[in-house]
Amino acid sequence: MNITLKNVPDKVYRTVKRAAKEQGRSLNAQIIQLLETEAAQLERRGKSRQWRAELERFRKSLPPMDDSTPLIRHERQRR
Repeated sequence: MNITLKNVPDKVYRTVKRAAKEQGRSLNAQIIQLLETEAAQLERRGKSRQWRAELERFRKSLPPMDDSTPLIRHERQRR
């Protein structure tokens, strides 16, 4: 797949170009690496939000808990 980028800010271009040179990559390979890294992070963030939502649904499905102090005292006295 080919992508054409327009209006890339000079500072961004210079930074990516410099990073590519430092890592021994072409500009194209560096941009692909950056896109792969960002795509993986976006996917992780999406899964994280999904897990948090599932956890919150589970938490809300649990019955309210009473104070456990009397139960702990009772168990200690039983021993």
